Amino acid sequence: MRVIGIAEDVCSALDKWCEDIFSRLVSRNGIRNIALFIWVDDELRLAASQTQDVFNFYPAFKPSEEYSGYYIDWEALANKYQHQFSFISELPFNGDWEQENQLWEHAVIPLCKREEKLGYLLVESETTTRDCSLSPEDFSWLQANTHTHLKCKVLAHRLNQQNVTNRKSELDLALDNHTLSSQLTYLKNLHEISLRFTKATTIHSLCRIAVELGRDKLQVDRMGIFLCDMETHKMWGTWGTDPQGNVVDRSKFCQEMPKTMFMEEAFTKKNELIVKENVPLYFGKEQVGIGWNIMMAMWNGDECIGWLAGDNLIYGTPLDEPKKEAIKLLAASVCQKIVKVRESEASSIRFDELISINSKRESELKTLKYKLFAKKRNERWMNLCDADTGLPNEQALHMALPGLFKQARKEKQRVAAISIDIDCFDGYRKFYGKSAASNLVKMVADVLERQAGTILPGILSYQSSGTFSLLLLHDDDLMLREVAENMVHAVYHLNIPNKNSSGYQRVTLSLGMTLTSISLFTQKLKIMKRAEKLKTTAVKLGQNRVCLD
Repeated sequence: MRVIGIAEDVCSALDKWCEDIFSRLVSRNGIRNIALFIWVDDELRLAASQTQDVFNFYPAFKPSEEYSGYYIDWEALANKYQHQFSFISELPFNGDWEQENQLWEHAVIPLCKREEKLGYLLVESETTTRDCSLSPEDFSWLQANTHTHLKCKVLAHRLNQQNVTNRKSELDLALDNHTLSSQLTYLKNLHEISLRFTKATTIHSLCRIAVELGRDKLQVDRMGIFLCDMETHKMWGTWGTDPQGNVVDRSKFCQEMPKTMFMEEAFTKKNELIVKENVPLYFGKEQVGIGWNIMMAMWNGDECIGWLAGDNLIYGTPLDEPKKEAIKLLAASVCQKIVKVRESEASSIRFDELISINSKRESELKTLKYKLFAKKRNERWMNLCDADTGLPNEQALHMALPGLFKQARKEKQRVAAISIDIDCFDGYRKFYGKSAASNLVKMVADVLERQAGTILPGILSYQSSGTFSLLLLHDDDLMLREVAENMVHAVYHLNIPNKNSSGYQRVTLSLGMTLTSISLFTQKLKIMKRAEKLKTTAVKLGQNRVCLD
């Protein structure tokens, strides 16, 4: 009995020491929020925290993430502000909503005994300016007290925990039985909730059932379900619980999603319950108390559709493992049902629309479709040729691409993309005139068609300023290389003078070619990009040449 009594006194000593230190920080330094992190077996653990006036001590030490709801490297933060000591931000580390004209000053204080690091103390105070007021001198008494007492008290506390652990086999058995009983009770209640979900025909009614039964059956003081759109960053309420525990309609609550680390952590970690201990609790944006807060994001594949939140505002009940698992299962069940209801609603709406259109507008729709088709067809054919040369232009190439791709997939062949430049074309047009330049383009087009058009199926188009695009349907690399080289050689041997070509004094071509496999995911607009880059390389290498992929 004497040993037990001493152990309990030691445990109490660390608890009381933390409470005394926190109280002195509040009275002497005006601190609002405090958290003590202790190094335990090379891992930083949360030993105690105080949010405003609410103090919590954690005998078994909690993971440090459960203070803020997300991982923070306290050691790196302390080193970063070692000389500056403190820094200003709009929110406390465990807060969710910014308040007007309210800023927070933070300091992460290393706690040491000589050269040994024992842990870190986070202190936060309210301020209205961005001027830092906290200084190391304000906490010299803390460092002296820590140097004298903290290590001994932590060691004594851990020894006490070990002694308690050695004597608690019977307690563990009873606790296991209690946990198993709680799990079975929660599973039974979750089954009952799932059965009630079958009566919900809308998302609104589904969320009300989930909040009402989740609050009552899972003993969560307050619960709420929020839906969101990740593309627009909007969130809106469904049903929730007011500070008195009454289920209330929160569908009018709609705003941008808060950009906090807590939210990012919840969206980053799929299928994980995010927990925050001893933090401010809110109704809307108004703080109504302090306690634990949980958040479980609901995912439909890679799309987050919302989240389930809960806390212990009213009765302050602790959050045990069976309850955590039950909340995760409830969130998964709600998510699955929401997805099904949305699919059903979308199908019903679509079906009604189709019936209405079919019955009321059938004849009118056919007439409009015919007129629209004729108009688009005429517009397409009016812009398919280059005005100067009469050759098919880029628009014609784009129109022909789908058919060529379909043929390539059907015949399981690849497509050769060829980009061709008439070297020094702009200088040729300036020196010899526009008419001569147009005739040159047509002569080159004839050569290209003779070299490839009669041998391989494909599409030739004239872009502008002496540039051609050519797509050929073939798999033989050697034959395509031969065709490309023949094009360049044939134009070279036309011996058409070009005084602007310093290297050859005649008209020459630079050609780039790449061979591409076609699939359903091939992007039509990018098919020529690689060939154009290779053509540019050919120009840089001296013109009158072929560059192949």
